[in-house]
Amino acid sequence: MARFIFGLTAVLILITQPAMSRAGDVFTGFQIDNKSQYFTYLGVRTPFLKTSGGSELFVQAMTAGLGYSFKTNGQVLDANVQFIVPSLGITKTLGGWALSALAGPQMRRIEEQRLNASNTTTYQAGFYGQLEAFYWQEKWNLHAIGSYADLDNFFWSRLRGKGLVYKPDESCCATYAGWDVTGMGNADFRAVMTGPVAEVQIGKVSLLVRGGYQNNTTFHSGTYGGLDMYFPF
Repeated sequence: MARFIFGLTAVLILITQPAMSRAGDVFTGFQIDNKSQYFTYLGVRTPFLKTSGGSELFVQAMTAGLGYSFKTNGQVLDANVQFIVPSLGITKTLGGWALSALAGPQMRRIEEQRLNASNTTTYQAGFYGQLEAFYWQEKWNLHAIGSYADLDNFFWSRLRGKGLVYKPDESCCATYAGWDVTGMGNADFRAVMTGPVAEVQIGKVSLLVRGGYQNNTTFHSGTYGGLDMYFPF
């Protein structure tokens, strides 16, 4: 279960890209680590109503697939998980800050190999909530986020900062570099991930590469890397 929880938090790291446009955003990507865990994801966030107070209501839908391995009696077995997370949220802009909150159901399908037996498939449904704060200037930006999933009583948080390192005269390709730190856990599991990030903006499309070191109570240490893409529509 601890191995599955670690993979689940990897998904949470990537489903929380800051919305940059008033029309909507698409976000997709993948991550892999040296523990043979990987995932892919695809999500959409779009506003649908602006209130008289200046706040904006939005809907978000995300789907993801996760693969991981685990040991039973010394034998390595495989598992895969599919996620669906529809949610409803609100965003408020204060100066350069965009403050958001969202909530909705989290639904999972988990298929695992068994020794000398057929694969098992289980279905789970629970609550997911998220808070985030995003600050943007032309030369730097800061993103803070925290979430909670009640299926595992699991908390997750990340702080990411990036600064402009290259600004061309043409529209392509502004480049940012920075660092992020992620903490996560519940009563049975704790982990910290940290490493550099680099982002390139090609027109309206943003490509972000990241990687680094992870330390947790299950695997103790390791590396990870990933590629994210998001764009407004």
